[in-house]
Amino acid sequence: MPMWRTGISINRRGFTLVELVIVIVVLSLVSLLSLPLLSNRGEGDERLVVRRLAGTVKQLYNEATLTRDEHLLVFNFSRNSVTTFRLHSRVGGTETEPFGRELLLEPLKLTQIDVEGKGSFRTGQVSVRVLPLGWMEQTRLFVMRRNGTEIELDFSPLTGSVTINDEFATVQ
Repeated sequence: MPMWRTGISINRRGFTLVELVIVIVVLSLVSLLSLPLLSNRGEGDERLVVRRLAGTVKQLYNEATLTRDEHLLVFNFSRNSVTTFRLHSRVGGTETEPFGRELLLEPLKLTQIDVEGKGSFRTGQVSVRVLPLGWMEQTRLFVMRRNGTEIELDFSPLTGSVTINDEFATVQ
């Protein structure tokens, strides 16, 4: 067999059977581990939307406390979305300024909002006030999953935290 000066054979052609089997086993293991993660993608999207909504509420609460400006969470049933606003007090009245961007709730569907002192809503637009001194209106939000199960989000008026209640877990 011809050899280079470094001791490596120059007639080697292809891979051995052992090398091919090892590669096939490794690829099989990777695909077996990743397939379940890809199949639950819809549930991950739902959790992402719920977490993003909870984060938006907390951010708005903190912003209202820090800036001493009133803020609004506006839930729109027809658009299935949440929009946030900052209210500036001016001499001639109150000016509404968009705060952040609209949060679409897809793949979830907004089904009901209960605001303490205002009632229960299933259509239209509902505004929830976040006051500058660290208080927001007690709100309970219900969203529907694709499979028909419901998730409940409770907004704490004193901390701005959101408790997420669903049939699988309760997270704060």
